Amino acid sequence: MRRPRRARRRRRSRVIAGLVSRTAIISITRFMNQGLVVISPILLVRLLTVEEFGRYREFLLYAGLLTTICAFGINNSLLYFIPSRPHSVRQMVRQAVIMTFGTSMLVVGVTVLADYLSNGAVLGAVALPVALYVLLFVNLDFWEFYWLAQKRPVPVFAYTTGRLIARILVVVTAATIWRDVMPIIWSLIALEAARMTVSFIAWQRAGRSIDPADRGAEDACWREQFRYCLPVGLALVLVTLNKSLGNLFVTKTLGVVALAHYAIGTHIQPVIGVLRNSVSDAVLPELAALKNAKGEGALALWRRSTVVSMILLTAAGVVLFEFAHTFVVTLFSPSYEPAVLIFQIYLLVLVREVFDFGVALRAVNKTAPIVTGSLFAILLNLLLLVTVLPIWGLPAAALAFVISRWTEGVVLGRSTMRAYNIGIDDLARWGDLARVALAALVASIVFYGSFWIDHFGLVGVVLGAAVFMCLFVVLLVAFRVPEAVAMLGRLRKTESLPAKP
Repeated sequence: MRRPRRARRRRRSRVIAGLVSRTAIISITRFMNQGLVVISPILLVRLLTVEEFGRYREFLLYAGLLTTICAFGINNSLLYFIPSRPHSVRQMVRQAVIMTFGTSMLVVGVTVLADYLSNGAVLGAVALPVALYVLLFVNLDFWEFYWLAQKRPVPVFAYTTGRLIARILVVVTAATIWRDVMPIIWSLIALEAARMTVSFIAWQRAGRSIDPADRGAEDACWREQFRYCLPVGLALVLVTLNKSLGNLFVTKTLGVVALAHYAIGTHIQPVIGVLRNSVSDAVLPELAALKNAKGEGALALWRRSTVVSMILLTAAGVVLFEFAHTFVVTLFSPSYEPAVLIFQIYLLVLVREVFDFGVALRAVNKTAPIVTGSLFAILLNLLLLVTVLPIWGLPAAALAFVISRWTEGVVLGRSTMRAYNIGIDDLARWGDLARVALAALVASIVFYGSFWIDHFGLVGVVLGAAVFMCLFVVLLVAFRVPEAVAMLGRLRKTESLPAKP
């Protein structure tokens, strides 16, 4: 009787450790993939005026929103279908590519037509560059999800690292030479055209290596994949639109200079998305592969993922809040000091992002509440922006988004409890989450006062963050948080392995 229990505990420990390690690798690669958004502004604010940087952010705003609508979460579906249909991998990718091409052509065509009919009120002077960039960026960009579905994060790391380096070099070089937005945009378009060409050649070569006998075994399931993508894609579009509403209102009502400040203040948004989505994308293939994915097994794994999210997001949030002023002023110059308050307000989203209810609902094929919750959030955000933004200005835009996201979380939490027929006590491992929060609170004592900045200057940011992280990890292990203990045990086991001859 003891052996089966020990075996189950060992399996659970391996799953937790594997989940944490894959999440860490995926987080790193996602940070790489967001490099153009996260890193390039640090360089561009020194090469462009505030107004020119605002124009650049306006282009990225339109392109990012259209990219999400065009992609529609189709490539994300590979995380579910490849593990659940291991003999139809190429067919699943083929369907994803064709559907993405169709949605991108439709969305871009409708947007350009609307811009033409409204005399440039939608996209303005960047209509053509945005259309070309979005079409090139979205299509044949399935590799990340293709490798993640096969639990191969190393190729993802290589792919995103190479893409990051290329994009930053192109953007910074163009900005250094021309000091103007349009050459930067056209350079990015040329780079995406080259990336799409290489992707097409690579996929064609990969197809020739497949045994013809295996191709006949692949089953087409267009309707099933489309039905899966429809609610998930709608939810992703609504969430992205909700995030972009503040930027859209600011640029249309206050101008590109205000947009530049707001963009820097919400610069943390990609970091939050990367950390949360890394956990979600690591756990979803596990749920799809579970035979009991429609029962307690899926819920238990999801609850463990929330603890991992809590560890990552809490650690990042404490450090970023403490050094918010230093980060903004040092990285982006004193011209962007108005963004500090926006930055700190936006960090309140971190606590909400611990709970990715969408993954839990998708595991039991209950996707309609995801769309409903996202729609409710966007309507609330819109109402707050219309009523509060004219009174309080830029900080109100960030606060409106925070309130809408928290409200959406409440709605989705209730839907999750109904889907699994559980109460709030069983929704999460509240004890472990509380221990993580307590560990972060106690470890944050090292930030009392302004010791690190006063005595060490900018180096104090690194030293203070390192001391906090070390104390935080020690406290997690001392408080017996299972995810931290499992990862520490895995590291010890790796260190104790004998070196290979």
